[in-house]
Amino acid sequence: MSQPFTLYVMQSAHTDIGYTHPAEQIGWMYLEHYDRVLALCAATQDAPEESRFKWTCETAWQVRHYLQHRPEREAEFVEYARRGMIEVTASYLHFTDLIDAPLLAGSLEWAVAFCQRHGLPLKTAIHADINGWPWSLADALSEHRIPYLLSMVHLDSGTDPLGARGSVHYGWKVEGMSRLLAPDVPVRIPQAFDWVGPQGGRVLSWLGEHYMLGNMLGISSFKPFGGDKTRYFLETDRLTLDDLLERASTHLPAYVARMRADGYAHDRLLVSTAGFYVDNSPPDGRYLDFIRAWNARGGDVRLRTCTASEWFAAIEGNSAARPSYQTTWPDHWAHGLGAASSRMAQARRTQRRRPAVAALVEQSGSPQATAFLNSSREFEMLALEHTFDAWSTTQRPGAVANDFQWAAKELNFHRAELHLDEAAGTALRALTPAPQDETALYVPPGGEEIRLVSFDTGDLKLDPGSEELLGPDGQTYPFQRDHPELPQYLAALSSGTLQGFRPRPVQDKGSSGESGVVPVATSLGAPLAGRAAASERLEPGQRLESAAWQLELDPVTLGLSSLRETASGREWAQVGGPYSFGALVHEAVVHPLGRQATGNLGRFVALGTASEYARELFGGPGVGPPTFEHTTLRAVGESGVRRGPVFDALVIRGRSERLGEARIEWRAYHALPLAELVLDWNIHWSELPEAAYVAFPFAGGSGLELEGPGGVFTPGSHDAGGQLPGTCSTYYTVARGARIAGRGGAALAWLPLDAPLVMTQEINYARWDTQPYTWNGLLASMPVNHYWHTNFPTSQRGRLRLRYRFLALPASEGAGVDRTAFLAALERASPLDALGWR
Repeated sequence: MSQPFTLYVMQSAHTDIGYTHPAEQIGWMYLEHYDRVLALCAATQDAPEESRFKWTCETAWQVRHYLQHRPEREAEFVEYARRGMIEVTASYLHFTDLIDAPLLAGSLEWAVAFCQRHGLPLKTAIHADINGWPWSLADALSEHRIPYLLSMVHLDSGTDPLGARGSVHYGWKVEGMSRLLAPDVPVRIPQAFDWVGPQGGRVLSWLGEHYMLGNMLGISSFKPFGGDKTRYFLETDRLTLDDLLERASTHLPAYVARMRADGYAHDRLLVSTAGFYVDNSPPDGRYLDFIRAWNARGGDVRLRTCTASEWFAAIEGNSAARPSYQTTWPDHWAHGLGAASSRMAQARRTQRRRPAVAALVEQSGSPQATAFLNSSREFEMLALEHTFDAWSTTQRPGAVANDFQWAAKELNFHRAELHLDEAAGTALRALTPAPQDETALYVPPGGEEIRLVSFDTGDLKLDPGSEELLGPDGQTYPFQRDHPELPQYLAALSSGTLQGFRPRPVQDKGSSGESGVVPVATSLGAPLAGRAAASERLEPGQRLESAAWQLELDPVTLGLSSLRETASGREWAQVGGPYSFGALVHEAVVHPLGRQATGNLGRFVALGTASEYARELFGGPGVGPPTFEHTTLRAVGESGVRRGPVFDALVIRGRSERLGEARIEWRAYHALPLAELVLDWNIHWSELPEAAYVAFPFAGGSGLELEGPGGVFTPGSHDAGGQLPGTCSTYYTVARGARIAGRGGAALAWLPLDAPLVMTQEINYARWDTQPYTWNGLLASMPVNHYWHTNFPTSQRGRLRLRYRFLALPASEGAGVDRTAFLAALERASPLDALGWR
């Protein structure tokens, strides 16, 4: 090699709250890890700079957890941080992109406050393992003046952001998957770029290699721990310095040569390493001995230790040559969210409720309510951390660790909601007088606009057939049962202040025939008369009409044959395709290789990077076995219409062997121009890897925008406002909904209330290309997916509710998009949960 080349070696521990060990055990381990960090700092503080121990705290959770349990060592920790031997970074944990922008921004606050209190620099946020991040992260980092984002993605079951088509980790060619890869497969090339958030916040991003590249190359221990990991598994790692040097003598020069050959233009490169070759690894000093021994040999490639911000300082110049992307960064690993469908619905409910509860808590000034709100946020962050279950879910389905770690993960979702309930209840009691003889339902203040309010009956027994709600304005409002099995109800209410709605018997209309129900004007201007309470009896019929919508059910496919706006006559449901509008579709992996056919092997074959052996193993196109089988529901019983004071509904039931049973209800609301699909589905356990979709083929769809985690973007576009090239183009995580553009400026808001994942273009999980595309009109909600080969439950059973709402948007004039109207429509059509009874 003609030019000197420096490897900056950064040691850290990848944070998984679970996966390798139960969360409690991981907590104990990190206490020992950081004791060892401080010991290594003390032992090497006078060593030469290039071989001095340095530690990058990959997440702020590591630091907070350690100092909460070792407060007596805080001064020592801070001193080494001031010397540059320890770097505190900003990211609290590694989150799925289900996390919303406010919680993500709030997750940075502990690190910001800690560093400000101690006068420490806070320059870097790190995201490792997962391969996509919420777009709002760039704005949040910029707002806190955190200039750097270090990303070390893991290409397992994912594509390479900004990389060549089909590129893989260099380490995969060395070990593990080498037999499956073609000799000429491209490898990941690290690079810098400026990532710009939806609000214009800018961070310098380094898109690095795998976070354990140093272990693969032999700079640190390369003994694998992919299998049995007891509490003391590290005691079996007895690799010596000679072992490291022997491995690195081959792989390290070869890696540098490959980077040079593939166009890497810099004379330095970041190599991240763990102390041991495993997630949640403790620090280890053997890499310091390796660096000293390697550099003593001489040669063009030299090594030095570093922290994350030291690496950025080494590359920060020449910003004019860096590309800039103002795009979202979809996560290929998001499909794991479909392995816990009920918990995802619960997480979205907690997200929707949090702003109103936080405002109530602030208004109350209650310390107890504030404490509950803070603990709810902490549990919510733990729930949305990217580790869901044990490493052994598919390799050892009967392992007790799977049940243990999944039960612990589920508790975080439940505790987040429970503590939010306590925050709301405590704050409500601090603000409102104790009831004397009547209990009132309190609704978040929201002006005079009518909203659909969801509530349960708490300790009361209410009858919508004989009772109504008396509002603070003296008007009465009907309510209607929302769930066929639970005491959950809906009412169309407005509340400008924090005042209660009290149940009372329905008043006699008297001889005038006037109802005590307030006439509510819809957006179409037609006041609605009062309606009788909902009847559980079904009227014959397959059509439904309201002031806003006309719906027609197809009793064979169990979807809609028509979804038409009443005023304009505009049709939104496309017919004649493979799936009807709103059809529930099951996808089972029937390939003999099972999950392998949907993961890395399937990707290698699809993108043309598979070896001849891998292609023969998989089976060639048109020759090998099919990967998937798709099935839909068949009708059970007759369809009919259910009438009510809040909504009317088309009701039908369906069943299939793989899908189980589902009750399908298409609703048209009276007080708001909303249509809604409600699926109450009893899921069966599947021994085959499976996914499920709800298909929505839109007629005349000419454009699509999704509100993702942190901003609205155009899927399939690589331009500003689109998605980062090379990121997942098959499915996306939706925050609240989508904007469907139709002909002539028409537009529609579509809201998947409970299931965050949505697939575009076709129902086909095995689509790996990331080229730009133009939307073809199909959206498919993906509420279920069990294709991960690790870390997620292999199937699920039980009752699941899926809801999808539709709200027509004002027609746009010209080519512009009324983004404000779209966001306002998402807010108006989203459920508003009552604060509680008092």
